[in-house]
Amino acid sequence: MKNRLLITLVFLSSALAAFCQFGVGVRDSRFIYGDFTFRRHWTVKLEESVFPEKIGLQYLRAYAGYQGDWKSLDYDAQAYFGACYNGDYHSYGLLASARYTLFDRVMIDGKINPHYDSGYGYKTCFYAGAGVKITKNIDVLAGYTTIPEYRMSEKRVHAGFDFHVNRLSVQPMLSIETSGDRNAKTLRTLVGFRYEF
Repeated sequence: MKNRLLITLVFLSSALAAFCQFGVGVRDSRFIYGDFTFRRHWTVKLEESVFPEKIGLQYLRAYAGYQGDWKSLDYDAQAYFGACYNGDYHSYGLLASARYTLFDRVMIDGKINPHYDSGYGYKTCFYAGAGVKITKNIDVLAGYTTIPEYRMSEKRVHAGFDFHVNRLSVQPMLSIETSGDRNAKTLRTLVGFRYEF
């Protein structure tokens, strides 16, 4: 009986792997996530904060969306909802992005993020950037964003690298505040990481 169950589980796992991809990663040094992509297009993701705070102040967010590509254009859109464990605040919105590759070396990125936070209200945020492929495995990236890194929308410049080999991608970035707000942290180091199974 145990052998049949094991064989059935192995068979189901192999069949599922033929239609699905799984990924794990880190976003902006503060959020860990796991995602699932069905037939290369439909995606779900669960993200958990790793703030240096008590468990009640951590934040959990769920995403669902669609991704695709057409010629040199990659695109995706994900609706999301998230909340703090102690119920102090929640947020929801849509994150839609597109990347167009020119001449196999230059990339143009854009993101739009209608975002609502129960404490800060509604804001339409965005990202506009570009990148250059230095080698097959290294890209240089830079852009301007108002998409929240924590909760508040801030005017920031991002600059860094994307190191990618096979199914692994690592993105160390500098995030520089540009609004002149004395309460904003002027420089942050952000690391993104993703591994796809």
